[in-house]
Amino acid sequence: MVEVTVIERKLKDLDRYLQQLSRYQGITGEELRHDLEKAWAVEHGLQLCIQILLDVGNHLLSEKGVFVSDYKSIFFELARLGVLPMDFAKRISGMAGFRNILVHAYGEVDLEKVAQMLSENLGDFRKFAEYLCTYLQEQEEDDEH
Repeated sequence: MVEVTVIERKLKDLDRYLQQLSRYQGITGEELRHDLEKAWAVEHGLQLCIQILLDVGNHLLSEKGVFVSDYKSIFFELARLGVLPMDFAKRISGMAGFRNILVHAYGEVDLEKVAQMLSENLGDFRKFAEYLCTYLQEQEEDDEH
C-alpha cells in the first residue's frame, strides 16, 4: 500500500526546498563560480529536490510491483502507469543523470547548467508534485467505489 503520509511529508520538504532555491533564481554560472557557498547551496538544494522525485516515484512504483534498474526509468515507468504524461517524463528524465553528477561528482559540475536548471526547471518539480497528487487522489476515489 502506498504510504501517503510519507509522500505528503516528502512533498512538503520539496516545497520548502523549492522556496529556498527560488531565492537564487536568475543567478548565473559565473556568479556561482565566484561564490562557492551559493554554488554549494544551489547544488545541494537541487540534489535534494531531484532525490525527492526519485524516492517518491520509486516508492509508488514498488507498491505497484514495478522495479527499475536505473533512476531515469522511474519517470518513464510513472508515465506508463499514468502518473505522468510521457512528454513530461521525457523532459524531466535528465534530472536523474544530473543528480548522479551532483552526488558522485562525475567530472566537474557545469555551473552554467546548474544556473540554467535553477532558472528554467523549478516549475517542473512543482508540476511533478501536482501530477502525483492528482494520481493519488484519483486512486483514492477509485478505492472508495
